[in-house]
Amino acid sequence: MAVHNFNYTYAYVGVHTTPLSQDDDTAIVTEITVAVTAVDQADSSKTLTESFSQVFSPFAIKDNGTPDGFIDIDSLTETQVINWYKAIEDEDKLDIVFTWKIYGPEEVDTITGD
Repeated sequence: MAVHNFNYTYAYVGVHTTPLSQDDDTAIVTEITVAVTAVDQADSSKTLTESFSQVFSPFAIKDNGTPDGFIDIDSLTETQVINWYKAIEDEDKLDIVFTWKIYGPEEVDTITGD
């Protein structure tokens, strides 16, 4: 068999933050969570929704201050968080994850050679 191709929709779940420093309570995003719904392109009855998180290290910002274009947490939108996630997570990798979760590891093993 083979890794399946899916159509994806994304939904904002949440963010975690940490203060910039003890003296500056500017919220720095340290983690984003997005729900991803996958629908198999060949069989739309095969669908699954999972939540995924991406963790960010705040240390560069803590050491160097906020960068140009920094988005204050009060101005951060759900769409921006989803776009961050999509920029980080490759849909080809998601195809592997969802194939494994819906169809089992044997579907993926034939591709990866395991």
